[in-house]
Amino acid sequence: MPKEVLSIKISTSWRPGMTPQALYEATRRSWKLSRSRIASVDTVLCIAENEVKEVYAVDQWIESEDEGRVEFVGKVAPASVRQHWMDVDVSGLLNKNGHLKYIPLG
Repeated sequence: MPKEVLSIKISTSWRPGMTPQALYEATRRSWKLSRSRIASVDTVLCIAENEVKEVYAVDQWIESEDEGRVEFVGKVAPASVRQHWMDVDVSGLLNKNGHLKYIPLG
């Protein structure tokens, strides 16, 4: 199955100077996503202020405490993956409602 990247905009949670842990928590949960669609997502981009703030490698998707939502468990992506995404123009990385978008790879 081809892998995908999921871009997630966290503008309402974003604060300058967030700790790495706070940024991870704001990005990883709690999203209303198709379980069949996220099965192919192994990388998540955290987007705020129209830039990629961090890139995460997804270890697994789990049910959220919030009913009907999911969240990922993961870690900061390897340097080679981060370098690919960190300075990308994000204007095309969000869907029409501006929150998230699946980006096919390969």
